[in-house]
Amino acid sequence: MLFSLFKHLYFYSYNNYNAKTIYMKPFLIVLIVLLSSFASFSYAQDKQAFNQRIQDDSGNPVLVGKCSADALLLEPFMSWYMKNYETYVVDTATCFYLSPLLKNKKITIFLGTWCGDSKRQVPAILKMLDCCNFPKESLTLIMVSNQQDAYKQSPQHEEIGRNIIRVPTIIIEDNFKEVGRIVEYPVVSLEKDMLSILRKERYVPNYSK
Repeated sequence: MLFSLFKHLYFYSYNNYNAKTIYMKPFLIVLIVLLSSFASFSYAQDKQAFNQRIQDDSGNPVLVGKCSADALLLEPFMSWYMKNYETYVVDTATCFYLSPLLKNKKITIFLGTWCGDSKRQVPAILKMLDCCNFPKESLTLIMVSNQQDAYKQSPQHEEIGRNIIRVPTIIIEDNFKEVGRIVEYPVVSLEKDMLSILRKERYVPNYSK
């Protein structure tokens, strides 16, 4: 938006040559170049950060930062992801009541591709959401590191202020406000825990004390 504004100002000054606008031209040109460079840099950084794969302290590949579910369909993650996705039996009866309550909700999942609980629970969560026809654009996956100097952190630090103590942590939001979370594993089941949260029933996640 700022880039477009300065561009219009430049062309206005170019087409309205007078004593006032002549001094604006160099300033506007510099601003346009700087903003254009910043936009290109930011785009390149965001693109590079998405589905980022690194090696942990033991030399094993892990995903970090924001990722798509498709990133889990690549080895070495696909082996455990597909196994746990296919073997999980969704509670379709509960999903029948859950689906309409998920409308217009956002879900953010913090997980580690190195974490045993994440490997078990996240494929099950995603299968449950598929059963509920939850839109992919409303789901955010954030992979955290297991490196000593960045333990349970994302490169972009989306975990800051979110109280991410255990992974996976599934955060359900309505209108940008958290309405509940499932921490590490469900209290009853994934479907029934989420239904309790969305029905605004009393629900206390694990490790809440």
